[in-house]
Amino acid sequence: MEKLLEKDLYPPVKTYLETLGYEVKGEVKDCDIAAVRDEELIVVELKRGFTIDLLYQAVRRQMAADGVYVAVPLPKGGYRDPRLHDMRRLCRRLELGLIFVGFTGGGKGQVDVAIHPAEARPLRKNAGKRLAILQEHAGRTGSHNTGGVTGRKILTAYKEQALLVAKLLGEGYATTAAVKAAGGPAKTSEILRRNYYGWYTRQEDRTFSLSASGRDALTAYADLLEGEII
Repeated sequence: MEKLLEKDLYPPVKTYLETLGYEVKGEVKDCDIAAVRDEELIVVELKRGFTIDLLYQAVRRQMAADGVYVAVPLPKGGYRDPRLHDMRRLCRRLELGLIFVGFTGGGKGQVDVAIHPAEARPLRKNAGKRLAILQEHAGRTGSHNTGGVTGRKILTAYKEQALLVAKLLGEGYATTAAVKAAGGPAKTSEILRRNYYGWYTRQEDRTFSLSASGRDALTAYADLLEGEII
């Protein structure tokens, strides 16, 4: 298999969490993976190697999540690698979960949970950060983003709603009420009025149409949407 990337760890970890009943989404408020089951929030940070930066990120996530895992590829030496003992011991000290992802010759990833996270009791939870992650997670219609991807556009809940409005406008003209009646989001009026991305053009008769950048956006995000928004 070619050199692993962080995004390669995402599918097997996502599948593992889904088998446990979590709803899993990638790249939620800077979290590589956010998984929600009932009122429980689990965060997983993905890295190609077990680094101090990975631990920094994971410890920060403890301020918002009920449990935090770090996920890394299984070292080339497998379970005989002398570093595994130190990794486990450090994660226990930090009350982090540790996931190893091994890959078969065919490139299929297999998850091995070495340690489950403990509740980080010494840390006071940041209610604002937690709520922001949960709201962003709940606001998305699906898992359009792959955790661990860098340098690629992220489909946030707000952008997803703005794209829905753009898709409903299509090539025509419509009032705010008409867009909302056709299935637009609750914030249709605010989205059109704010026009944060510059995707809409307001006409003199108070109708709206797509701008050139709005049409470009529908094309640019077509591979992420795949018909799931509408």
